[in-house]
Amino acid sequence: MKGKIYRIFLVVMTIMMILSACSNSSSSNSTSGGSDSSESNTKPTYGGKLVRAAIYGDPQNLDPAIRAHGTSTSMITWNIFEPLIRFDAVKGVFNPANAESWKISDDGLVYTFKLRKGVLFHNGREVTAEDFKYSLERVLNPKTASPNAGSLTIIKGAQEFIDGKSKEVSGIKVIDPYNLEITLTKPDNTFLTIMSLPYAAAVPKEVVEEKGEKFGQEPVGAGPFKFKSWIRDSEIVLEGNKEYYGGRPYLDEVVYKIMTDQSTRDNAFASKQLDMMVLGDAQYPKYKNDPTFKNQIIEVPELFTRNLKFNLKKKGPWQDVRVRQAINYAIDRDSIIKAVLQGKAYPAVGILPPTIKGYNKNVTTYKYNPEKAKELLKEAGYEDGFTLKILTTDHPAFGLPAVEALSGYLEKVGIKVKIEQVDFASLLDRVNAGDFDAAMYSNGGQTHPVEYLTRYFHSKYFGASGNTGYYKNEKVDALLDEAAQTTDEDKMISLVQQAEDLIMKDAPWWFFNYNKAVIVHQPWVKGLQPVPTDIDYQDLTKVWIDEKMK
Repeated sequence: MKGKIYRIFLVVMTIMMILSACSNSSSSNSTSGGSDSSESNTKPTYGGKLVRAAIYGDPQNLDPAIRAHGTSTSMITWNIFEPLIRFDAVKGVFNPANAESWKISDDGLVYTFKLRKGVLFHNGREVTAEDFKYSLERVLNPKTASPNAGSLTIIKGAQEFIDGKSKEVSGIKVIDPYNLEITLTKPDNTFLTIMSLPYAAAVPKEVVEEKGEKFGQEPVGAGPFKFKSWIRDSEIVLEGNKEYYGGRPYLDEVVYKIMTDQSTRDNAFASKQLDMMVLGDAQYPKYKNDPTFKNQIIEVPELFTRNLKFNLKKKGPWQDVRVRQAINYAIDRDSIIKAVLQGKAYPAVGILPPTIKGYNKNVTTYKYNPEKAKELLKEAGYEDGFTLKILTTDHPAFGLPAVEALSGYLEKVGIKVKIEQVDFASLLDRVNAGDFDAAMYSNGGQTHPVEYLTRYFHSKYFGASGNTGYYKNEKVDALLDEAAQTTDEDKMISLVQQAEDLIMKDAPWWFFNYNKAVIVHQPWVKGLQPVPTDIDYQDLTKVWIDEKMK
């Protein structure tokens, strides 16, 4: 057991060092509330309202079991629901949450969580181990049709439960109201990460059954903020949970303003109707060079890889690996990043960003080479080109502007691009449903390299669970499965890098860039952090408003 704890400690420390190094090297301001606040209070105060922009549109549904773990949903649900543990992505450590402690058996198969006493759902009832059993089985229940079910099939008895061969998951045992035991079918060093995600949090059975489908519109959890109201396509309001076990949040209220239009956000921020917002590429130089705001910017290399994904379930020229490789050679990503993204991104070398363990700068990659692209297209029988339909949004970083830019490069090698623009919610739904030929997207947010690759490239996650391009390579599956089970750190990294190299050669994506995430905030907003998993995933229990600076 000591050996396992030590290995976990090494893993955590490695992640901390990597994230710390990246944050220090690129962040103009590691957290808000420092040098810019000489006239402000130094001690957090209670009260106040934070108004932030939700740039990805209305999330459609706030039931964490129903929706995939995406930014538009999770930036809200992470505050409403309380998982067993939480991952502090800034420090790179797992922290107790609804569980005050946990232990892992020496063989890596049995996880025992000791729940806190007195944690209350927002309806006033205490959370018990039975609630977690119900909630995890709800995610696995085929009637829920959860895109997250695949993550939990590692639990013993999960597949029998899904297949209708048992009425409960044998690997989830309630020892007593405050002790939960989960047994896996095999060791999986990504399991703690899975348990830290919103869909693994407890939901109150009586409320779910009472509200039915409306639960996703009026969610009830046990997190630091309660759901208060929702005006469709306008705003979602949460209020501070005064009964939160960790203590009342500083903020009384958080308002998520649905603002997909960049100029609207700029105007709202300038008129002080917005307290904080994520910056797009066109906005970045404006605020970065503005003497008023340059000290109120937080930036970090985010764990996201922008890409053009090919739907390998549908027939088309992209079924030929030479065509996909040709597209990767045909586009000058560096020039697009400079000209279209204003330099607010890092060119993708492989899939894994440099801020994650296992990053391999020597992985198979594609440098701009249009002649090589033409050769590959000729070999594949597409010397005269073809038409590629690309689904996209108006997103400034991985939406229409980038698609228009890459279209010019593809036309030079004979590929004509037909653009279909939709809103972000429609993009999510259509990509999750497999209703596209090629789609511009951004994938990531995982902190473990095995989970990062497995989620998007393992065949067990076909469709809305993550592998929306339906990529399959049995060797990749086997390498990732072995990487998930090994407790040898060096071996895990070696397996991950082998898998990544095979994926790069198969080119199921055009590998575009890693995001440089940036937030600008008003001077009275304190406690914001450079969160690498997604800068929108702020720990709002640490955020407070200095009313004296308004």
